[in-house]
Amino acid sequence: MSSILSWNGKLHSPDALLRGHDEARAELVRATMEGGRIAKAAKRVAQLCLPHFEQEEKSVFPVLALLPYLERGDLQPEMMDVMPLIFDFRSKHDALDDHHQLIVAAIEELLQAAHKEKNREIAEFAYNMMVHERIEDEVIYPTIVLIGKYLQEKRPN
Repeated sequence: MSSILSWNGKLHSPDALLRGHDEARAELVRATMEGGRIAKAAKRVAQLCLPHFEQEEKSVFPVLALLPYLERGDLQPEMMDVMPLIFDFRSKHDALDDHHQLIVAAIEELLQAAHKEKNREIAEFAYNMMVHERIEDEVIYPTIVLIGKYLQEKRPN
């Protein structure tokens, strides 16, 4: 049975989520170099999103790394090591919601700027960022809470 822990004792975050953040970072850099309204709006999105991405990568993505193991019923005692991350997430949930509202408003400004400048690529990027935020709110964040409840209920010995 393979361990969920890597050689250094840390969970591997889901690669797809990390790649999504890396792609968004690259697109934000590109958008900030557009100049004008787009650059100004993109800088605001970056100011809000970059620290947000780092926080998610440290505290949310490692919890999601458990999903393939939990789906298979491969419950290990060391999985309980994520509980502090889950408790911290739950305690900060309202603040995260408020921060997400700021991010969404900034992305909307970027989308409007892209439309005004008739920049389809940036508009598509902004739209995809909106979708990303909705996925976090509607899927990822509830999944973190459910993983915590599941682990508490099934607490391995």
